[in-house]
Amino acid sequence: MPKSDLADRLFVPWERLGWEYVPPAPPVRGREAGRGPVWIEPPVPELRPRKAPGTGRSPAVAIATVLGCSPFGIAALTIGGVMTYGDAAVIRVAVTIFVVLVALGVLRVAVPAMRRRAALAQFRRDRDAAHAEYLAEFESWRKRVARHDMAERARYEAASRWFPLTSWSQPGRIDVFGGTGDGWASLLVTLGCSRLCRGADILLLDLTEQQVGGALAEFAVHRGHPVRGLELPTGLSRWHPLAGLDAEQLSELLADSVHSTRQSAGTADGRALDADLLTAVVSRLDGRWTFRRIAAGLRVLRRTYEHGVNGVLDSAEVEGLTGVIDAFGQSEPVRQELRFLTGVLDLLAVDEPDVGEGAADEEPWHASGLTVVRTASTHRRRKDFLDRVVFHRLIHALRDGRIHQDSMVVAGADHLGRESLEELVREAERAGVRLVLMVERLRGDLHDLLGGRDSATVLMRLGNAREAATAAEFVGRGHRFVLSQLTEQVGATFTEGFSAGYSLSEGTSESESRSLSPSTSGIPVGKVSIPIPTVSGSRSDSMTRSRTETWQDTVNQSLAESLTEGRTVSRVYEFTVEPTTLQSLPATAFVLAEAGPRGRRVVLGDCNPGIVLLDRVAPSPRKP
Repeated sequence: MPKSDLADRLFVPWERLGWEYVPPAPPVRGREAGRGPVWIEPPVPELRPRKAPGTGRSPAVAIATVLGCSPFGIAALTIGGVMTYGDAAVIRVAVTIFVVLVALGVLRVAVPAMRRRAALAQFRRDRDAAHAEYLAEFESWRKRVARHDMAERARYEAASRWFPLTSWSQPGRIDVFGGTGDGWASLLVTLGCSRLCRGADILLLDLTEQQVGGALAEFAVHRGHPVRGLELPTGLSRWHPLAGLDAEQLSELLADSVHSTRQSAGTADGRALDADLLTAVVSRLDGRWTFRRIAAGLRVLRRTYEHGVNGVLDSAEVEGLTGVIDAFGQSEPVRQELRFLTGVLDLLAVDEPDVGEGAADEEPWHASGLTVVRTASTHRRRKDFLDRVVFHRLIHALRDGRIHQDSMVVAGADHLGRESLEELVREAERAGVRLVLMVERLRGDLHDLLGGRDSATVLMRLGNAREAATAAEFVGRGHRFVLSQLTEQVGATFTEGFSAGYSLSEGTSESESRSLSPSTSGIPVGKVSIPIPTVSGSRSDSMTRSRTETWQDTVNQSLAESLTEGRTVSRVYEFTVEPTTLQSLPATAFVLAEAGPRGRRVVLGDCNPGIVLLDRVAPSPRKP
């Protein structure tokens, strides 16, 4: 991808520290998954004829079966008929009876078989119809589950993984502890590009000698933002940290710088003596203040200055300084302090150009866009003291309200001490300048800077175990519920049962009815008819016998499946971020800790600018 596209994505109109990885919710199984229709093969019905318990064939049926189904029956009927009647009619009758009996036997065997075949065919038709219905229902269920799974996979694949990470509290200061040069450079790119896009002017004081602001400067130039770079001490001819100050300010600046080099043994009295000695020297110079000339003035107070052709002080300055020698006396503390101040200033006086008043016109805090001030030297003590002078010059500019930029970054300032850093924090807060403080090591009393007022803390890789433990303690501990046990029980129960029933009922009913009908008939005797009563009656008897036999076969099957899942969680109190996690962070990864609108917020982020080129990167941060 072209660099212009990367720059366009890095310059956003809201502050961005990096990106946080938020895995999307995994695909969720549908409610119907695992609950599809189940086919249970129906049992084949028992179609064989069963004999009722306690019953047998009737004698007539048995005889008919024996006689009609065996050759012996034929012979017995024929011979018996001939011997008894000796007539061919008997033979015909016997043959007829035999044929009838044979037909009855065949029917008795064939009809149940036909019924069994018909019942079996009906069972197969019903089973095939039920199975076809099951297949259709199963296919419909499978398609519904497949559609749901496809939708879930599409949602999971299209969901954003990386979200821009910004500070919810918008603090006035961001403290960065730990990390490497590459990690700081990446953080400055992601944070600086967003601030430049918002129209902010940034002053970067780089004390790391690792060019941590180089990548930010390249992107700023590519996007047309003004960029100014200044490297000291080679750039002292362009801007001198002592230029633009009066005698009192200059004395205080150097006294603060010298005092910070010996914080462990320094006292307020020692700092006051440094300020008095430097004021006495600076006030008697003609205004062309350089490290070489101030060191020469201190040598005059020590009576070791050699005024010659190559002297940097003129006669009037030497004479004025000589007049104040007796004011300080020649006590041992004064001589030691003069020796120490001379040695420290000589470190920066080596190959220092002669700088006049015009050097103050290029003060780095008057430029717009991005301004990068770097310090570098092969001499460790010279580099250390130069860092302190430039750092305290920046504090004086903040105190005087001369800082034009609204954002300031100080990288690699942990060797300057907690007292100096706290002073910078106070002056930046008073001046309304947003400060980013980058400290490589979290040791000594620097841990007191953790969690300052109106600040957010960024913790990058801390390789030292003690420093990592201190950072983990700052992030804090908390109660969490941790999964401690998983249980899963699977069971299946299959039940099959058969039952047969037989019932027999017999009944006999008899009924008798009688009726009498009296009547009168007349017998004529002459002219008279003599009535004669008569009675007629009827009688009927009936007897009914009934027999009922019932057979019943029942087959039942049942299948039960059970699944029991259990999760056991335990409440533990432990580090929110383990020290080993801070020790093994990638170069661009960090932990952001701040007080957000919903309480304290701890989130893991990554400031690698290349993340913006990945797929599934959200265009805007997550909402609080």
